[in-house]
Amino acid sequence: MGGVALRRNLVLFGPPGSGKGTQAELLRERYELDHIAPGDMLRQHLSQGTELGQMASGYMAAGKLVPDEVIVNMIRHRLEEGRADAGFVLDGFPRTVAQARALQELLTNLDRPLDIVLVLDVPVSALKARLTLRAGQEQRQDDRPEVIEERLRVYRERTEPVLEYLAGDVPVLHIDGSSSIEEVGRELLSLLQ
Repeated sequence: MGGVALRRNLVLFGPPGSGKGTQAELLRERYELDHIAPGDMLRQHLSQGTELGQMASGYMAAGKLVPDEVIVNMIRHRLEEGRADAGFVLDGFPRTVAQARALQELLTNLDRPLDIVLVLDVPVSALKARLTLRAGQEQRQDDRPEVIEERLRVYRERTEPVLEYLAGDVPVLHIDGSSSIEEVGRELLSLLQ
């Protein structure tokens, strides 16, 4: 499905299992945005057995964040190689205030400012159910039951403060992410019209 080009630079934010990847794909298709998902990029490196994948494996298996400098360099490379005339949707980045600072500096240098942060809010009970279901379908090592609690804790402690940091410079809009995929998608699209 081809879309209408939208030169907006977005962050799609939310805890693990909130539907960021699904909704980012919808936005990519609808608006011809570059979908940049560090988690997917790391999982690809992991499956290919690259040096980066091997380094990230231990962090991901334990539900920990991969070091900021590794993620920031991966994002920098992706943004520099991407189409400058296209907007982008970041999915799962930034996850720390240090990453948010690095992102703002990078985007300033590339003259590609961040336009909006869209946050998918989902109750913890629904997140756990989604992650457990996904673990059975996709066999992701970071969706194992013993890792889910750690990922949610890391999100609360290290990632939620990013919203407050970004809110000083960029509009931050919250969306009920517990609705159906279609309903959440419609709400996201309406916010971008």
